[in-house]
Amino acid sequence: MIPIPVETADVMAVLNLPKEMEDNLVFKEHRIVVLEMIRALVLPEHYVRAIQEEMPDDDPFLISFRFGFCFLMLHSTVEFLNLKTLGEGIVKTVGLDQSATELLTGGEIDAFKAKLELRALSILREYLNPSGLQRLEELKPRLPRSIRVGVI
Repeated sequence: MIPIPVETADVMAVLNLPKEMEDNLVFKEHRIVVLEMIRALVLPEHYVRAIQEEMPDDDPFLISFRFGFCFLMLHSTVEFLNLKTLGEGIVKTVGLDQSATELLTGGEIDAFKAKLELRALSILREYLNPSGLQRLEELKPRLPRSIRVGVI
């Protein structure tokens, strides 16, 4: 199996998205964007290998690139998806009688996208180029630092 691009049906399975979303054209349109994201983040020899070389299903290289592709696909498409909503966006909560629906805010979608990107880059860490490693460092959560306060 060639690691990337991952077929839309497989992306739906990995991300636990409804099978009926497979026909959504947004995934087809974003395949090239996701491939370009990966190409920009990994070393050239790894990218060429990922798009050309047949590998066994249990190969760690294949698994890393397939999962990285899937997480970056959701990262690229999340703000355009309607998942069980009355309007646009992604449902955060649904009321008991289903008459009240709360959607993710723009800030929550951005935080979700950052987590997806961090997850993808963490999986691909071994294959990242310097700009990919730099982006990974930027996305890593920082531990809180203690602050000293003095009274004058």
